[in-house]
Amino acid sequence: MTTLRIGARSSRMSLAQSAPILAALAPTPVLLRPFSGEGGDREENRAPLEEDGVFSQEIEAALLAGEIDVAVHCLKDAPTRDTPGLTMAAYLCRDDIRDCIVTRDPEITLDTLPLGTTVGTASVRRTAALRAYRPDLEVVPLRGPVYSRLEALFQHDVDALIVASCSMERLGLRHRIGQRISPEIICPSLGAAIIALQTREDDMETHKRISKLHDRETGVEAETERLTLRQMDGYCNARLAGYCLTNDDGSTVTYTVRARAFSPSGTAVDVRLTGENATKTALDVCQRLTQHGALGLAKEA
Repeated sequence: MTTLRIGARSSRMSLAQSAPILAALAPTPVLLRPFSGEGGDREENRAPLEEDGVFSQEIEAALLAGEIDVAVHCLKDAPTRDTPGLTMAAYLCRDDIRDCIVTRDPEITLDTLPLGTTVGTASVRRTAALRAYRPDLEVVPLRGPVYSRLEALFQHDVDALIVASCSMERLGLRHRIGQRISPEIICPSLGAAIIALQTREDDMETHKRISKLHDRETGVEAETERLTLRQMDGYCNARLAGYCLTNDDGSTVTYTVRARAFSPSGTAVDVRLTGENATKTALDVCQRLTQHGALGLAKEA
C-alpha cells in the first residue's frame, strides 16, 4: 500500500491535533511532514492578520506541487475560498466551540474576575466581546502559541487568558480550563473547533482513503460557515463570528445559523435563524446582516 504523505504545521498544537489522525488512518502507512507555517506562527504578527489564508500558503503550495497528499488545517485558519486545484475532502468530528478562561486560580470565573484584572488575548473577536461584557477589565494584547501565553500567565504578566477550549483539550491541558464561556458572551469564530483535511481536487484515491475520517454533520456545519464568511467578506481575524448548529430530534433535522459582526468597541449586529436547509438559512442570515449595516460595522475604525 502506498504511503500517505500528510502535511501539517510544525507547531506543537498542529502536531498534537495531527497525531489522532495518523492513528485513525491505521493500517494505512503514513508519513507526517511538518511545515514551518511562516505567517501564521510568527508571534509578532498574529493580531493584525488582514489576509485570507495567511496560515496555509506554504502547506497548500506543497500540496499543489505533489510533495504531500493531505494537508491538515484548523478550518478557522484556512482560506475561505478553495484554492484552485484543491478541495476540503474531509472534516473531523467537531470539538467544543466555546472559548474558556484560564487563570492561576481555577475557581475564578469571568463574572468573578476582580475589577481591573488584566486579560490576555490578541483576538479582535474576544477583545470586543470582553469590552461589551466586562468593560471594567483591562485587555492586554498577548500573542503566540498557547504554551507561551500560559507562561505569561504564570509569570504574572497577565492575570487571565481567554483561549479556545479545544486548544487546551488537544494539548492535554483540559485540567487548566477554569470556565467554558457561553457563546452568548463570546461568540466563537466561524469554523471554530473543526479540523479539515485538504487534498488535490483530482486525487480521488486519497480522497477515498481519508473518507472514513469524515463526519457528515460537521461537514454541513463547516461548509455553511465557510459560505457565511464568503458572503460577508470574512477571513481568519475579521470582525465576524458565528456558527452553524445541527438540531436533530430524531425525526427532523434543522440548522441554526448565527452570525455576528462587531466593531472594536463591542457594538454588534447579531442575526440567528433556523431552517431545514443550511445553505438557504446562511444566505438569509447574511442578507439580514447586510441590511442592518454589518459590512460597515465590521470595517469601522
